[in-house]
Amino acid sequence: MSAEPAAAGLSAQQTENFQRDGYLILEGFLTPEYNERLIAEVDELMADRANGGKPLLTSYREMGLLTSHPPMMAMIESLMGPRFAMHHIHSVRHDAGHSGVAWHQDYEQEPHTNRSHVMVHVFYYLNGLNGEIGDLLVLPGSQTIVVERSLSLFGTEDLPGSVCVDRLPPGSAVIVHSAVWHARRPKPGGEERGRYFIDISYCQHGVLWPAYGTVKEVNQEALRQGFDRGGRYRHVYDSSRFFDRRPLKQRFDRNNEGSLLLRLKDR
Repeated sequence: MSAEPAAAGLSAQQTENFQRDGYLILEGFLTPEYNERLIAEVDELMADRANGGKPLLTSYREMGLLTSHPPMMAMIESLMGPRFAMHHIHSVRHDAGHSGVAWHQDYEQEPHTNRSHVMVHVFYYLNGLNGEIGDLLVLPGSQTIVVERSLSLFGTEDLPGSVCVDRLPPGSAVIVHSAVWHARRPKPGGEERGRYFIDISYCQHGVLWPAYGTVKEVNQEALRQGFDRGGRYRHVYDSSRFFDRRPLKQRFDRNNEGSLLLRLKDR
C-alpha cells in the first residue's frame, strides 16, 4: 500500500471556491470498479445490521480503504494542511420512503463560538443522485455563521440563496465544510434503486475535537488492517486528536450562565 504514487490535490481555483462557498462537487470521483466494490460492501453492511450486528466500518476492507483514499487525502491536504485526523465514517443505503434530514450543520465544537480550524465531511454518492429518495441542499457561504447544530425550524424547504443538488453521476463526491448549513430533502420514487451513501469526516490538527466514544476502536481497527498505507497516513487515525465530550458537557451545562467572556475578567 505504501508504494502508491502521490495524488494531485485541489487546484487553486477549487480551493478558493471551497473557501468561499463551503462545498465542492467532484463528479464521478471514484473509479467505476472501486465504486461497484463499495456498493457491494454497503449491501453487506446493511445485511449485517439487519441481522443485529453493529460492526466497525473499518472492519470492511473497501470502506476502510476509502478513509485513506490517496486522491481524496491530497484534496483534504489542500484544504487543511498535511496533518488531520478522521472523525468518523458512516455508511448506509437509503431505500424508498426514507425520511429526510432538516437543515443543520455538523461542525464539532462545545459550545459553538468560532470556526478557527477546518473540519470537513466528504459525502460519497455511490450510485449518484437522480431526484429520487433524497436531494442534497446546501447554503453557500454559511460556514462562516456560528450557530448550534440544529436548524430544524427550517425543515427541508429552500432558503434564500440555497442550492439543491439532485443530479450527480455514480461515484461522485461532495466535500463540504462541516459548518455549512445542509439538509436532505425527502423525495418520492426509488423503489428499484436505493441511494448508496458514505460520509467520512476529517478534522484539522491544532485543537482537540469532540468525538464519538468509538473513535479509538475505529482507528485501532483501521491501523490493524493497514489502512494507513505503510504509515503514510497514520496521522489520519490519531485518536489523541479527540476528546470524550460527555463528562465535560455535564459539568459545562451545570455552570453555563451569563457571558462566558466574563470568565476571563481580571486574569
